[in-house]
Amino acid sequence: MRSRGGGSGGIRGRSRFAVLGMLTVEPMSGYDIKKFIETSVAHFWRESYGNIYPLLNRLTEEKLVRRRTQRQKGKPDRHVYSLTARGRTEFLEWLGEPVEAETVRSELLLKLFFGRHLATERLESHLEEYREHQTRLLAALRGTREMLDRNHADHPDLRYWLLTLRRGELVARARLQWARESLHGFAKNPGKK
Repeated sequence: MRSRGGGSGGIRGRSRFAVLGMLTVEPMSGYDIKKFIETSVAHFWRESYGNIYPLLNRLTEEKLVRRRTQRQKGKPDRHVYSLTARGRTEFLEWLGEPVEAETVRSELLLKLFFGRHLATERLESHLEEYREHQTRLLAALRGTREMLDRNHADHPDLRYWLLTLRRGELVARARLQWARESLHGFAKNPGKK
């Protein structure tokens, strides 16, 4: 695998491909990219403004994206980025590479693993917060599905967007079920207070 600026390993190195991929949908500003991520892939991939803007500058320097300035009346200039042919080629090469195994780092699971050192009510509180988060996530994914059906029924990427959305729904449902079962287990066998 050839070396790419910013490295290609790990999440940080993969951020460049997330941004390049967003630009395959349409030209966007850094703000647009962040908002699109929040409404499409945030259940499995996140990027911060603090990462997106420096990355766009680097991708521009590497001639993988092109920046166009839009003048706005009464507002700061808006910089809109689009893929260059070179950027599209690098993105497509990355798509074809083998996928690295996912790494899981869950603070909740780590705390539960060492749970005998904490009062049961505090562990239950952690689980309840997790359950509520999964409930909110499922509602957000449901909203995303409705928005996609309403606004993007003919989009050529819809099939692929729905594949990732479906995984998010199934994972969130499984996590929600696990949290409920775990809370039920504590209720049946409270342990220490």
